[in-house]
Amino acid sequence: MRKKVLLLLVLALVVGAITPVATAAVKAGTKCTKQGQISTTAGLKYTCVKSGKKLVWNKGVAVKAAAKPDLNPVLKPAEPTPTPTPSPTPTPSMSTTAIAPTSFDDLIENYKGIAYAAWSKSREKILKSNRADISLKMILGPTTELVLKEPIVPIDLVSRMYAGSVQAQEISYLAYNYEDRFWAINQMESILPNSGSQWVTDVACRTKETCWGGGAFYNGTNKFLFVMAVGIKDTNHLSGMLDAHEFTHIVQQMNIKKGRPAQEYLYDPWPPNWYWEGQAHFSQKAAVYYDSFSDYLRERRYSSQEIFEKEIFNSTHIQNFFVFNAPTDWQKNYDRWRQYDLGAMFVEILIALKGPDAAIEMWRICGTGVKFEDAFEKVYGTPFAKALPIMSKAIALQLGRT
Repeated sequence: MRKKVLLLLVLALVVGAITPVATAAVKAGTKCTKQGQISTTAGLKYTCVKSGKKLVWNKGVAVKAAAKPDLNPVLKPAEPTPTPTPSPTPTPSMSTTAIAPTSFDDLIENYKGIAYAAWSKSREKILKSNRADISLKMILGPTTELVLKEPIVPIDLVSRMYAGSVQAQEISYLAYNYEDRFWAINQMESILPNSGSQWVTDVACRTKETCWGGGAFYNGTNKFLFVMAVGIKDTNHLSGMLDAHEFTHIVQQMNIKKGRPAQEYLYDPWPPNWYWEGQAHFSQKAAVYYDSFSDYLRERRYSSQEIFEKEIFNSTHIQNFFVFNAPTDWQKNYDRWRQYDLGAMFVEILIALKGPDAAIEMWRICGTGVKFEDAFEKVYGTPFAKALPIMSKAIALQLGRT
């Protein structure tokens, strides 16, 4: 009898241990506690979003049970994602109440309104646009697992941001980790021969600790390739910003219809590298954080920390950065990484003035053989040489300098 009682007690403990914990059902519009929090209920995935001053659950989107990833290099089409659900316009803050600039004539006077104007015009375009018919051919390394499980989501946001300039396309998406880097080189050569596959080990994945780079490749015949190192779980990978960044490069190449020059500082008529990288660096933040200006500002400051902190970045120094066909002396005086953060602030001004469509129009015009300076004047109505000192001053003021 004693053994029977003990047996029943053990069984009770085991059953208790595996009984699921009950949680309150999530409903759209009800209060939540942490922005970005996700809860799945009855086949719907709800996200905690900011509505005015409150945090509430959004309407939710249907989800499917996650399938176990196939580690062999096979091709899988991506599932379409739902249209973003508009949320109320963000509550005005000290950054959103500033007057938006309307031209280069009032840019310096209204420099405080640049960031919000660029972000809000990008957000407006995303919300009103339909998704482009983009699908991904997923090619995973033998031991690789995706860090971002749904890369189509940030890609979809960028396609909306530049809707009208994104063509329906099936894109190869090659993901690898440090162990699979040589496999990735062979795959690149197979998909896009002579596309610079040595970049995998020379740049993107030189060591296990720095295996984090992404690249966008095009062969001039309407064939595009994402190459993503997924060995590091940092903010860029987990948020989708790296995918948004590289897809922006694909959109640029879709419109110029040319591959990027092999020599980094030689252009004519390819736009300068600070425009190539600056637009992608701006777009990754504006797209991923399209529904939160405070998150956009936070990431903008974080990713540009060095230029905010170093006194050398005044208007003169900034103006001298934006050159074409950079000479050797320039390359000695400027860190190449400034093409990302200073470049993003340059593009941010252009999008604040005329929105995302004008920024991508530059690539179409350059694709006809027109030089960047001439394309700039055609799109923005002001000679580049006249606009540059004004833009440099406005950037310096945003950094707290003159």
